[in-house]
Amino acid sequence: MKTLRKGSFDSSVSFLKKLLGRSGYPLEISSDFDALTHDKVVQFQRANFLGVDGIVGKNTWQKLMLTGYDFGWGTTDYILEDDEWMHDYTEKDTIYLHHTAGLHRPDYTIGWWENDNKPGTLNRVGTSFVIGRKSLEGDDLFDGVTYRAFSELYWAHHLGTKLKNNKQLNQKSIGIEICSLGPLQKSVSGEFYFQGNSKKIAVPESEVCQLNTPWRGHQYFQKYTAKQIAECERLILTLARIFDVPIRDFKYTSSWFAMSEEAQTGAPGVWTHCHVRADKTDCFPQPEFIEMLNGLFTKYQDFELDYAELEAITMGAPNELNKAELDHYAVDLELIEN
Repeated sequence: MKTLRKGSFDSSVSFLKKLLGRSGYPLEISSDFDALTHDKVVQFQRANFLGVDGIVGKNTWQKLMLTGYDFGWGTTDYILEDDEWMHDYTEKDTIYLHHTAGLHRPDYTIGWWENDNKPGTLNRVGTSFVIGRKSLEGDDLFDGVTYRAFSELYWAHHLGTKLKNNKQLNQKSIGIEICSLGPLQKSVSGEFYFQGNSKKIAVPESEVCQLNTPWRGHQYFQKYTAKQIAECERLILTLARIFDVPIRDFKYTSSWFAMSEEAQTGAPGVWTHCHVRADKTDCFPQPEFIEMLNGLFTKYQDFELDYAELEAITMGAPNELNKAELDHYAVDLELIEN
């Protein structure tokens, strides 16, 4: 996150002031790091046994985040049990995009992570955010609705690379899952379907993205919905503004989805699972998804955090879900760590 000091004028200052207010040092929200802001920072540093210099660097940011960060950002909290994610705070600089290889409900995706452990094991697999979709039957209750499995300040395994820096990549990144079955097959009679480990699911042609050129061995995918793509864009812009994740100014094409040495070595920014895993197809190069990515840089320049949507709606814990329903729902929900 950006180092801020007296004289800084940046949208990050607005967020700083919001955190200070939630930590007991209220200020009028603006982008101006003025003398009063400096005084409040000094008071906060002194009260929390930090170096007292009025400069908001790594240590002050960390204490502020741990003290005052409790935002929902228009998402619904559906928190995994405490032992399902890592509670150590790590500074974030990267966003990773995934799709679930499962059906439409974000709460059931989180519920599957809660119940995926074998006796004597604990996977700690998951992403902070899961974006729901319209069901195969046309129910749009969860379409574009985001559930949060744990606070994005913390982390869980979601990349599962064989790289030596795998743990660091997981720690410093925030994961976003988009509910989608992923790769599909086409029958000789022209019908599209998803083949799970033990189940075959018919997918309406209206939900199929047919790529001009097969990608990683697949030409057909269950496409991300318009609401999912719009919500993914909103989440990326919001998280990038909070955590100072760089949004790159270049032309995204299908070639961007190939393996990336930059991503593997920990370059900050926005990436997908396929940048660090040759065996993954999330996220795939759907044209509408690429169009969204190409609009990020321009939209980010004027993007402001919406403080009207601070609090999450708290719902029941995933382990309250019916296990049989979870098994039916998670037809082929992959363990991201594997």
